[in-house]
Amino acid sequence: MVWIVIILFFLIPAVFLIICDPAGKKDAVLSERENYVLKDILEECRLYINDSVSRDYSELFLSREETLKREKQQARLKTAIREACLGDTGDREYLKEYIKDFLQKKMKVTSDNINRFIRFNAPHLMSAQDKFEHMYECYSERYGNRSFAVMANDFGWAVKADEEDSDAPYSISEQDIDKAYEDMHPDINFSQRLEVLAERIYQKLYGHDCADILIMDESVDGVSAGVGGLSRVEYDYMKELKGTAENKKSMNYETVYCVLHGKLIRLKFLSFEKEENLKRVVKNIYRYNIRTNLSRKNPIIHGTLKNGSRIVAARPPVSDGWAFYLRKFKSSDARKIDTLITHKNGNVVIELLKLITGGELNFVISGPMGGGKTTLLKSLVGFMNPKYTIRVAESSFELNLNNVYPERNIHMMQERGDFTIYDIITGTKKMDTDILIVGEVNEPKIAGAYVQVAQSGSRMAVTTLHHETTEKLIEYLRNALVSELGINDVKIAEKQVVDILNFDVHMVHDVEGNFYVERITEIIPGDQGNMYELTDLIRFDKETMSYRFCADISGYTRDKISEKTGTVKLNTWDRFIKENMTGGDRPDEE
Repeated sequence: MVWIVIILFFLIPAVFLIICDPAGKKDAVLSERENYVLKDILEECRLYINDSVSRDYSELFLSREETLKREKQQARLKTAIREACLGDTGDREYLKEYIKDFLQKKMKVTSDNINRFIRFNAPHLMSAQDKFEHMYECYSERYGNRSFAVMANDFGWAVKADEEDSDAPYSISEQDIDKAYEDMHPDINFSQRLEVLAERIYQKLYGHDCADILIMDESVDGVSAGVGGLSRVEYDYMKELKGTAENKKSMNYETVYCVLHGKLIRLKFLSFEKEENLKRVVKNIYRYNIRTNLSRKNPIIHGTLKNGSRIVAARPPVSDGWAFYLRKFKSSDARKIDTLITHKNGNVVIELLKLITGGELNFVISGPMGGGKTTLLKSLVGFMNPKYTIRVAESSFELNLNNVYPERNIHMMQERGDFTIYDIITGTKKMDTDILIVGEVNEPKIAGAYVQVAQSGSRMAVTTLHHETTEKLIEYLRNALVSELGINDVKIAEKQVVDILNFDVHMVHDVEGNFYVERITEIIPGDQGNMYELTDLIRFDKETMSYRFCADISGYTRDKISEKTGTVKLNTWDRFIKENMTGGDRPDEE
C-alpha cells in the first residue's frame, strides 16, 4: 500500500506536467521518435507561431515593461508574416531566424537529430530539392543572393537538354542536381543544415514554396509556375487508377521555369507537389500595394513585389490552373549600358544612343515582350540632361528610376482605380515636365496622349511599344490619333506622328538568351507624295553576331539636334565616326 502511494505521489505530478506543458511534450516527442518527418515539424512550427501572434500578454501578469516588450515583438512577427512573401528581404530573414530559434529552443534540434528531417548524412535519400538548397546555402555564403547564376555556370546547367537537338529547351533535371551534388561534396556543418531546414519550413508556411529561392535570387531575371503540364480538366485520373495510363506526365503545379541571362530554363527537379501549394502562393504573391483580390470576377491581376519585380497572377476559370509570372528588373546595372550592349562593335550603338538621347530627340524602344526594352530605357536615362525634370507614367511601377537615379528630379506615377495612364500623361502638362517617359503605350488612348504631349508638352518624349516594324509603329500611332482625337484626315494624323517621332530603337531577345538592338531606324518626314522616309543607321548581323553601321544621321536630324542642344554633341559623334569607320560603311573590325 505504501509503495502504491509513493508511485502515485510521483506519477500524478508527471502526468499533470505533460498535460499542461505541450512544449515539453513536443521536446520529448522529438527526442524519442526516430521517424519524425518534415511534415510533423511544419505543423508544430505553424501552431507555435500562430500561438505567438494570437497570445494576449496582458493576461500573463508580467511587468508593464516586459508586456510592452513582448507586444512589440509580437507586432514585428505579425508584420513579417504579412510582408515576407511580398518581396521584403528583411521580413523574410526575420522569419527564418524566428524559425531557427524555434527549432533549437523548442524542438531541441541539434546536430545529432537534424538528419531526421533532411537526410544530409545519406545523400542517396535526399530529394533533388534538398540537394539544390544545400548547395545554394553553401554558395550563398560567398555570393549572397546572386548565387544561382554562379551555380548554373559552374555546373553547366544553362546548356541544351539534348546537345544533338538544337530545338530542345533548356532544363535542369534531377540527374543534373545529383551529379552536381556528387561533384561538389558540400560541407555538412550544423549551421548550414539548420539554415536549409529553416528555409524549407519558411517556404512551406509563409514563402513561395519551391520557387522561393529563385524569386529572391537577384541573378534570376524571371520566374513562372503553373505554366505547361496537364491541367485538372485534361488529366484522366481513372486511367491512373486502372494502371492503363502511359508514362506519368507533369501536372501544371509541377512546372517551374526561370529566366537566367535571357534563357528560359525549366526546373524539372522542382515541384509544388500539389495544387493547394501553388494556389496558396498565387493568392499571396501579388498582394503588395493592391486593393483588388484575385477572384472569379478578377481572375488575372497585375502587381509588383516590394523589390520592384512585376507579378501577374492568374486563376481558374479564365486560366486552366493557378499560375504566376514574375519578371525582375535588377539583374543588370542600369547605369552601365555596356552590360546590355555586349556584342562586337557595340560601341557604335552606344555612341548613337548617346547622341539620340543627349540630343533631346523623341524615340521609341520597340520589340517583343521580354526583349529588354525597360532595362535599356533605364540605362538611357543616364544620358539625358541632368538639369531636366523627368515625369514617368506607368500602369504599375517597373522602371523605379528614383532608385537608380536618386539625385535626379524624377516623379514616378502609376494608374490606380479610375485614374489611368491617360490621366497621368495629360496631368504632366502642368508638372513642369521637361522629359516625359511613358512606361508602355498599350492602347490607342494612351498613344494619342503621348503624341499630343510630344508635340507641345515637353522637350522630349520616350516610350516603349511592341511593334515589329517601324511602319506598323507609325500606323498604330496614326490610327490612335484618328480614333481617339477625332482627326478625320489620315494624312494629317500621320504627318503629326512622323513630325514628333525621330527614332525607333528595336530590341530583340532570341531563344538562345541573346539581347541585342536589332536596328536603329531614323524617321524623316517626307513630302506630300511620300509621307516619311525610313533609314536603318545600324543593324545587327546574326551571322557574325556583331553590329554593322549602315548610314549616318540625316541633315534633317542634325538640324534638330543643333536647334535643341548646339553642335557639341554632333562634333563628338562626327569625330567618333571618323575614328571608328573603315571604308566609310562599317565599324572597325579591329
